[in-house]
Amino acid sequence: MDILLRFIKHIPRIWKNKIISRKVMKNLPKFRRSLKVPNSDEIFAWIEGICETEHRRPGTPEGHMAEEWVFNKFKENGLENVTMEPVPITVWDAENWALIVNGKEIPSFFVVNTGFTDSEGIKAPLIYVGDGTPNDFRNIDVSGKIVVADVKFPYIPTGLLFKVLKILGASYYISDPDGQINLNTGQYLNFVRQNFIGGCTVENAPAKDVYWNAYKKGAKAICLILKDQPSNSSSHFGPYDGIMKPMPGLWIGKYDGMNLREMAIEGAKANLILEGNKKPGKMNNIWGVLPGRTDEYIMITSHHDAPFQGAVEDGAGVAQVLAQLKTWSGVPKEYRKRGIIFVIDSGHFYGSLGAHTFAREHKDLMKKVKILITLEHLGGKEVIEKNQKYLPIDRPALTVMFTTNKALPLATVTNALKNKPAKMTVPIPSTLLAPAPTSDAAGYVIESDVPVISWIGCPYYLLDKFDTLDKILKKELRPICKTVAEMVKPYMC
Repeated sequence: MDILLRFIKHIPRIWKNKIISRKVMKNLPKFRRSLKVPNSDEIFAWIEGICETEHRRPGTPEGHMAEEWVFNKFKENGLENVTMEPVPITVWDAENWALIVNGKEIPSFFVVNTGFTDSEGIKAPLIYVGDGTPNDFRNIDVSGKIVVADVKFPYIPTGLLFKVLKILGASYYISDPDGQINLNTGQYLNFVRQNFIGGCTVENAPAKDVYWNAYKKGAKAICLILKDQPSNSSSHFGPYDGIMKPMPGLWIGKYDGMNLREMAIEGAKANLILEGNKKPGKMNNIWGVLPGRTDEYIMITSHHDAPFQGAVEDGAGVAQVLAQLKTWSGVPKEYRKRGIIFVIDSGHFYGSLGAHTFAREHKDLMKKVKILITLEHLGGKEVIEKNQKYLPIDRPALTVMFTTNKALPLATVTNALKNKPAKMTVPIPSTLLAPAPTSDAAGYVIESDVPVISWIGCPYYLLDKFDTLDKILKKELRPICKTVAEMVKPYMC
């Protein structure tokens, strides 16, 4: 409901800016030179290259391997001065975890950055607290127990919403050449844990935060059920805010959670184990500049870290950044009005610290950026649930373009989608869901207020070990590259 209200509040501005952007679009400068863009096989090979390890978590050896890979690919594809800039972090690494109830292990996965146990774990009764609101905790004693709670995701009826906005003339544009968006199209936002948002500590946690409510009430540990995930997977990586938390936590899949919920209601005893270590470390932002005729810039970014193999999150984004590098490095400098800053940042899975740090440390450079284009999770397959598992289908997952509500970015996006249509793609205001895009672009926007086009997809498996190479729609990779290049063109002349 909050999201729908935000949509309604944006409608007057959308009407106004659509009129202005249409006028601007008619006069957008035309880039006359032809571009040679990489083919889908080459782009997919880059995705394979960065996805050679099991994960790319911040500060880990696997994460550093990915950083070196990006550094080398930048050099191979036309950047002369490539920089690797360290960002200090605490490296949290889980080594062993389990949940055993009545002598039987229930599949689980660690809640990242939570507290560790010793090898014996925590042995205590389970207690179910529903969603874990203050009211849920009011008449029960969780002290010394292992709390079990549901975590819900908000649902957006995107097809219905876009239909209504189109009727009202309140959508910028809907790019759906195959007619896949219909009234049944909808999406759970599984990166929005409504009662465990993250980004807070015990001192400033919202009243509905189940983790901190349980901790303040004296619970020993917590098990969180992924109630709205369209599978029985428990491998959910979040909240990825980089904030260390004291109480051990485990994620439980939707269907296993049904059984656990019943056992918790009965007060069954459990043994929760989460062993690991924390140590100081670093991650690295990798960046370089493709110079143009002036000292103004376009900025194209993604992030290299991933909780698992990360083919879509964000091997796909990294590959599309490389595709733009190869495309525009093939254009002589005298035909590039502006330079391009290419950044593959670190720590999306550490509160987007890499993006924030880059923007803070390069304030003068950010002032010269005329448009930020952030590319994430593009070319991923849609999935549905079948037999408690993800079933990939041969069509792209819905993507959105968070776009600054000003005439030139809006005209650029609309023009690009008309000239090079992208499947299942809808531009929306950059402030629709939050004060900044809910993407890796947020760090740059918050720190520098740079105009933004943040193109991002959100298939259900992004934070999951099932984000693997088979989820990439290879045939869509080159068309996506062409659409991005179309967005760059007006800023190059």
